[in-house]
Amino acid sequence: MSDPLLTTLPKVLLPVFAIAIMLFAAKRRGLSWGDDLGLRKPEWKFAAIFLALWFCLIALEEVITRGAAGTGIKVWPSYSPSILLLRILAIGFLGPIAEELVFRGFLLRILGRTRIGSYGAILVTAALWSVVHMQYAPIVLGLIFIDGVMLGLARHFTRSLYVPIVMHVLGNLFSIYQSLSP
Repeated sequence: MSDPLLTTLPKVLLPVFAIAIMLFAAKRRGLSWGDDLGLRKPEWKFAAIFLALWFCLIALEEVITRGAAGTGIKVWPSYSPSILLLRILAIGFLGPIAEELVFRGFLLRILGRTRIGSYGAILVTAALWSVVHMQYAPIVLGLIFIDGVMLGLARHFTRSLYVPIVMHVLGNLFSIYQSLSP
């Protein structure tokens, strides 16, 4: 196997396994995919509002990070078409789905039932999500935290995990676009 394939396959397989394990574990524990995980049709009025807010937030973050130290776009090397498609599938779609299942699906629901409540759970899951992205510059970590809050609020108000998944996918696809067009 070529080196790009060796580095790309885990990016595809890990989220696939994570998604499968989470869905299996939820069923096994008697959790509802709709009520507990939020895998249900969203309230479209709120979904449209959050998608519009997401686009505004991404635009604002672009302005904030433009020229800031450590925030430069990492240009992807010239991958073969098959590796490129696998990376887009992994980073653009599978990763966001797996992350949203963990952070805005399981954790947000579990923590929201504790003393910290829904809004505390949104802040805690956003902070944990930021920690997962420690490879980025501090300013980017702050923005990732804000993104996590926005994703959590979208999950809370739409009562659906699909909205934050779409938001996360769009954000990652925009990042991929930037990495492909220097």
